[in-house]
Amino acid sequence: MNFKYLSMILVAIALSGCASKTLYHWGNYSDTLYASIKEPTAESRAKHKAELSNIIAKAEQKKKKVPPGIYFELATLEANDGNKEKAKEYFSKEISLFPESKKYVELALKEMES
Repeated sequence: MNFKYLSMILVAIALSGCASKTLYHWGNYSDTLYASIKEPTAESRAKHKAELSNIIAKAEQKKKKVPPGIYFELATLEANDGNKEKAKEYFSKEISLFPESKKYVELALKEMES
């Protein structure tokens, strides 16, 4: 009886290790975001923007989902750089992946156009 109980525990532990995979690919998002906030320089901003693009590319390669807000954040950075068409493209992708973000995107688009 103890062997059966121990075997079930070992199987449960082994399976829990398999379940630790994430739905989204986050890359180095938190590191580059922190750096861009801690020392807001053109270089740290560019690194964070590049990491957002990298997250999108890697998510597709790894067949994972792009995390919520990544396209939105990239769109706002593009809008701040004056790339309104690229920003609109990213806003559109955010809505297609996360329809619940539509109100926020509409507000951001309105702000971008003013």
